[in-house]
Amino acid sequence: MAMTNEAHVLRHMMERTREWTLFHLNALKGQDPHRRFEVAGKPFNTVFWTVAHLAVTENGLLLAATGGPFEKFSWAKHFTLGAGGLPPEECPPFTEVQDTFHRVHQKAMDHLATLDAAALEAPNQTKLTAIGSNVRDLVTHAIRHEAGHAGQLAWLCKMYGIKLI
Repeated sequence: MAMTNEAHVLRHMMERTREWTLFHLNALKGQDPHRRFEVAGKPFNTVFWTVAHLAVTENGLLLAATGGPFEKFSWAKHFTLGAGGLPPEECPPFTEVQDTFHRVHQKAMDHLATLDAAALEAPNQTKLTAIGSNVRDLVTHAIRHEAGHAGQLAWLCKMYGIKLI
């Protein structure tokens, strides 16, 4: 992949981070995505919640906040920042969430490749000021956010007894 500008480098980093997420999700195939583990009395996010959350946050950070083709889906508000999800019986089918997760990512990658230096310098219009002051900061946060959740998926693999390496 020829990287001709900063947006292409950021896109590449997001794609490589998504590969790591998918590595763990592939290892978790066939497991109950709603199974909740606790460690020292603290509940871990489920596979379902994590996939739904990543779809919602990529939609918000890499599409809505950067002027991209933001998508609305009925379950989004239940899996956003600080939201606890839904009881399993009220959740949409996992296949629907996975399809949204993949579709939003593709839209985000297509959009990210179109951002020029001026777009990356545009102000952060979200209420998430701790992330940074501009769109570049939103994109770099999306990369580190996904990487953090990939780490949670790695822990879930351990809790399911799945050996990764």
